[in-house]
Amino acid sequence: MSEHPEIVEGRLTGARLGEAVEVTVRAFDDDPFSRYLFPHSRHRRRATRLQQRDTFSKNGAIGLTRSAIDDGRIVGVALWIPPGAWPLPSKTTLSQRVLTLRAYFPNLAVLTKIRPTFQAVDASHPIEPHWYLQVMTVDPSRQRQGIGGALLAPTLESCDADGLPAWLETQKEANVRYYERFGFQVEAVHAPTPGVPPLWTMRRTPAR
Repeated sequence: MSEHPEIVEGRLTGARLGEAVEVTVRAFDDDPFSRYLFPHSRHRRRATRLQQRDTFSKNGAIGLTRSAIDDGRIVGVALWIPPGAWPLPSKTTLSQRVLTLRAYFPNLAVLTKIRPTFQAVDASHPIEPHWYLQVMTVDPSRQRQGIGGALLAPTLESCDADGLPAWLETQKEANVRYYERFGFQVEAVHAPTPGVPPLWTMRRTPAR
């Protein structure tokens, strides 16, 4: 294990894609929203694998992916959607909705409960050019070692240089304080349905 993993830019395919997915499965396992959606761990891991493999594959073709690699394996990933690329093409969106049904089966009833939350999050998404941090994940065994910051830094520097905001959503309250360290500020806390865990939307104004 090295002190400073290598940061590599490029779309994930093959074995690298599988490594990134498994890192995300481990990192999202204690996520309150994921646990609400999928109380059983086996179902939660299956759903996360399906959704993240699809996201890294399809959205990775549109966006910018950076991976942290240590001892030959991925230990963290950041997937950014660049300015002008959000919302995603309708074909991609439709495909991901179909996959969502697969991921949530046999607990499709929960979709009704969470729909207002995701509608609120979508409505709050900025329409002006911005960088959207769609996925940010670091293996739990490697968190608090500066890997997340190394993954974020290049794009945040670009935001500052180009005068562009950055945007993200997080499902974990502890992450709010983490992202605040990089200049993000809470825009809204979305909790329209009683009993459904909240989601936070955060915006970063470019440094002048």
